[in-house]
Amino acid sequence: MSNKKTVKQKRGVGQKIAWFFAMFSYLCALSSAVFAYYWKIDNGTQSPIFASALACIFFFITCGFVLQYISNTHIPTFEKAE
Repeated sequence: MSNKKTVKQKRGVGQKIAWFFAMFSYLCALSSAVFAYYWKIDNGTQSPIFASALACIFFFITCGFVLQYISNTHIPTFEKAE
């Protein structure tokens, strides 16, 4: 058995920035979904603008997922342990 204690590491500046942009990406995906919904009501689904809105939703969700994963990753420190 190991007696090592797990220490919760604080997020670095880059990880905090990645988390902020992940949340921003999710917000953009939500706003794109609202836009696509109202565009569908007014103009139908045969428009290239509707297809672009769906592509934006996919893009923002996947960007948010990747950035959130980066912000939650345990990045080791390279300081010399004494």
